[in-house]
Amino acid sequence: MSLPFNGNMLFLARQLRRVGQDELVSLLNGSINQGQLSKIERGRIQPSEALVTELACALKVRESFFSNASYLRQPPVSFHRARKALAAKDEVAIHARSEFYRLSIKKIFTDIELEPVIPPAPAIDIDQFDGDAKQIANMVRQRWGIQRGPIKDITTLIEDSGIIVVPYEFGTPLIDGFCQHGGDGLPPIIFVNASLPKDRLRFSLAHELGHLVMHAIPNADQEIQANHFASEFLMPTIDISDHLFDLRLTKFMDLKMHWGTSMQSIIHKAWDIGKLSDRQYKYFFVEITKRGWRKIEPIDVDHLRERPSTLKAAIDAHLKDLGYTEDELAEMLGILNDELRTWFPMQNRRPPLRLVASGGKAR
Repeated sequence: MSLPFNGNMLFLARQLRRVGQDELVSLLNGSINQGQLSKIERGRIQPSEALVTELACALKVRESFFSNASYLRQPPVSFHRARKALAAKDEVAIHARSEFYRLSIKKIFTDIELEPVIPPAPAIDIDQFDGDAKQIANMVRQRWGIQRGPIKDITTLIEDSGIIVVPYEFGTPLIDGFCQHGGDGLPPIIFVNASLPKDRLRFSLAHELGHLVMHAIPNADQEIQANHFASEFLMPTIDISDHLFDLRLTKFMDLKMHWGTSMQSIIHKAWDIGKLSDRQYKYFFVEITKRGWRKIEPIDVDHLRERPSTLKAAIDAHLKDLGYTEDELAEMLGILNDELRTWFPMQNRRPPLRLVASGGKAR
């Protein structure tokens, strides 16, 4: 290897594969002890070329994976109660995958620039609005020139503002999504659980957008604020109010198909703006629970598109416009070819990307 070995990347590879230090030592069949492994991860010693080859084989990555000079970010700050039930190993693996995507995006966009179609998401201090996330949601809708009524494709809307949406399997239903603010030459990124039903995915995207807009500095009320933002962003009170009459479960199904949000979020919205009493609100949720609809509702909004495209199109640009082979691209990212295809599926649709002349391929 011509570039120095980055111990942080060894640490990241272990997290991606859910392999502890002791497990990795065992996989290496005595080539190294745990103390030596710890020193390599901390950057105190450099491994031999032969050991780098063994590490890559054991962790199913390319040797180039370990030469990435980038730093690793801290896990996102969260006040979400559901995460307290999440196994530590699962949370570490989810964050590791997001870090891998972040580092990959940095490489992929070396020769490509995003050209937002609409203004970037604003950074707004929610304290200046007395914690009123709903008002901020309507301000963002106005800034982006969104027409009244439902948002047909929130994924494209968010990506048109220059935010990258990355879906992948979290392996747990306890986290719907999380985000990273822009920095280190990267745009903001929203990571979303690919296993979500489309109605929950849309709400999660709006929720994370709320965090990007309002929570440059986290606070203890941020999850509630982001939920209020998402509800108002997807279902503005001024527009949905006239729809909330003669309310029963079949009506909520119809409203779900129109607004692209879950029946439960619409029920909550109706109660929040005074269209349902406390007794009615409780009744509907009891009925939904009895029918087993709390996790999976009887209908989904499959007619809505909601397909992230920016990252896929950037991969496509490397393969078609920059002349990379799949093997070369996988080598650049430090992964095996099969994971390039499964983690970065290709597509034809091209969002606003601009190639940047650099005199050669990005490395």
